[in-house]
Amino acid sequence: MTKRLTFISFLLILFGIITSPSAIAKNLLFKADCRHRPPEMLYNEESKMCSGPLIEILDEAVKKIGGTIQWDRRPFQKSYSLLKRGKIDILPRVIKNTERLADVKFFSPIGYQIKSILFAVKKGHENDIQTFEDLLKYRIGAKRGTAYFEKFNDTSAIYKIFSIDDSDLARKFIGGRCHAVVLLDVKAFEKMMKSMKFDDFSYATYRHTQQIGNHYAMSLQSKHITLFDKIDSALNDMTASGKIKKIYVNHKLDPPLTGKPMSQDNQGIVIKKNK
Repeated sequence: MTKRLTFISFLLILFGIITSPSAIAKNLLFKADCRHRPPEMLYNEESKMCSGPLIEILDEAVKKIGGTIQWDRRPFQKSYSLLKRGKIDILPRVIKNTERLADVKFFSPIGYQIKSILFAVKKGHENDIQTFEDLLKYRIGAKRGTAYFEKFNDTSAIYKIFSIDDSDLARKFIGGRCHAVVLLDVKAFEKMMKSMKFDDFSYATYRHTQQIGNHYAMSLQSKHITLFDKIDSALNDMTASGKIKKIYVNHKLDPPLTGKPMSQDNQGIVIKKNK
């Protein structure tokens, strides 16, 4: 009888350990990827650590539902391929479009950012592209799989020369394979040009300015997809409470804008920033 009571007590203790909040949190592990996209997302080569407001925000949202995140660093195309197959669970800063809805589910945006899609050209050719229709006259370099803006993505009449990354794109531009390069991340392109010691470039007169939602995306194949609504609710609570704004301010950055998304060509958009 004593042995039986001892065994039952052991089982109760074991069950308590397994179902404790700390044990559940350890078991509730999400996999996410980062990439070096300053200032919102940084990767330190020495420490091998991801940091920045987008990392901190997702860490806190997942912590609120009792989970933790295992971060890794990969280029966007590789990360998105793994995301579609459920090999990772969540990816920060994914531009929302109709095509991607077949593979991922987008969390509510934590805000919006103004993005100008520029077109790099060789110096002296700035006026070659003054309207969207001028793009039809030239070979335009672009990164495969990148969502620029709907009209550009959907216009098959534009002769697009695709590249796998910034380095490949830069080499094709320098070598004359394409007349212009469409750019979502201008700073990354300029950094690549500097590393290649090439400065014979400028930007076309035409540009497309849009307000892009700052979204995290979750794989529809994720084993944690049933927790999507809880994470989404945590992100919304953080936005409403001002926590997201505080995280950005702590990183000495302006918080994301709020308001309805908009898009237009060749004009600047003036939007009142968060106070």
